[in-house]
Amino acid sequence: MGKRRRTAASKMRRAVAPPPPSGGRGFLVLVAGVVALLAVAGVGWWMTRGAENAIPATPTRPAAVIGGVAGCRGIPRFAARLGYADRLGISTSERMYKGLVIFDGRAPVAADPAQRDIHQEPSWDDAGTLGPFVIDRDGHIYTAAVPRTAVSDNPPGSLNVVYRIDSETAEMQPFVTLPGAAGSSDNPFGILGMTYDCDTHALYVSTVAGSTRQAEQGRIVRVDLASRKISDEVIGIDAIGLAVFQGRAGKRLYIGLARSPEIGSVALDADGHATGEFRIDLEIDERLANFAEPRVRRISFDQTNMTLFIVPFAFNLRAVSEQQQVMLRYGYDAERDAWVPFPEHAP
Repeated sequence: MGKRRRTAASKMRRAVAPPPPSGGRGFLVLVAGVVALLAVAGVGWWMTRGAENAIPATPTRPAAVIGGVAGCRGIPRFAARLGYADRLGISTSERMYKGLVIFDGRAPVAADPAQRDIHQEPSWDDAGTLGPFVIDRDGHIYTAAVPRTAVSDNPPGSLNVVYRIDSETAEMQPFVTLPGAAGSSDNPFGILGMTYDCDTHALYVSTVAGSTRQAEQGRIVRVDLASRKISDEVIGIDAIGLAVFQGRAGKRLYIGLARSPEIGSVALDADGHATGEFRIDLEIDERLANFAEPRVRRISFDQTNMTLFIVPFAFNLRAVSEQQQVMLRYGYDAERDAWVPFPEHAP
């Protein structure tokens, strides 16, 4: 479909974050610096796939090279101390555990979950059930609390907090609290999406805290990881899946909308700040999903392809399903700066 612009949801402003507080689901395997997506599970939260180098000191790709921008992710340094340096698995979707766990990615998955080689540090369940997580170039893990079956899964006030697991100490602590409205009885969610940009060492985080069935109050913020400052806010967008892509015409933040089966995007400048209008790039044909209210919960880029993971979502816990998921793939048309569905996924 042609690109169309939606100006009502494109208001942007700069803001300074409050001081950080004191003190998707899915899993992946890190193999000597290579990130391999093994399975999709939980409530639809996944980390993007494909890292090329472990813990580089600087971004490894020229800024103008077409492709995804998260390839510098590094293995957490605590992995060697805990005996998982060669092949580290990370998960926030284990049914028998709240929070994040690691495991030996070389071992076959045991039929009995109790027999799996799973390790969890004491602080990794402090925020209750977790959802999206990303890893930066230094091996720090960033994650957020997401209710799984009830809001009581998570401590009060935790749903708009970005947590960081330190690459050295393995301690999980609150990293920054997103500004905005508190949650409501009509919407049990806060942070739903998260992605990392190697070029600018920044996170983009989406939250729907304060939104209701009638009012769209969500926002997407950019968190500078060096300063812990929130430097941009895109106001008025309820979003889930997020990912950054360097296209022919520049870098864009791609956004899976929480209220419609669409992918939108906003241009980013050289420093990673949102600029220009929000636009709609893709509308997902609902006939390709075998469930109601399909939404893009994860966006993954390789050099020239985009993979979308689509699940049902309706701002309630009952709508979340581990079994219902569709994966769609698109190729990048650099000449038109547009996305073309793979033949098997064309309407």
